[in-house]
Amino acid sequence: MNPPVPGPVFDVFAVLNGVVDLRSYPRRNLVLSSPQTGGFIFGAADYQRAIFEPVVHLVNGIEMLESQGWELVSVVERNIENVYYTMAFMRRT
Repeated sequence: MNPPVPGPVFDVFAVLNGVVDLRSYPRRNLVLSSPQTGGFIFGAADYQRAIFEPVVHLVNGIEMLESQGWELVSVVERNIENVYYTMAFMRRT
């Protein structure tokens, strides 16, 4: 019996930090997930960081995977139990 195929949803931090190497990923599609940064928001700078930091990490992950033969299909944002996730759907070219 073969172990289940990992994924298809991967945390962008794991991909960017090399914890997950998708070069040998067997499926044609995957999803990169970037949760919002947590904590209290006290000022304009913290508010902007909370909004844009997950997007910046996701774009970094998209660019990294594009250099490995993946292409961006779509990006969505979902609210799951008051945590916002930005997700990029990718397809191997």
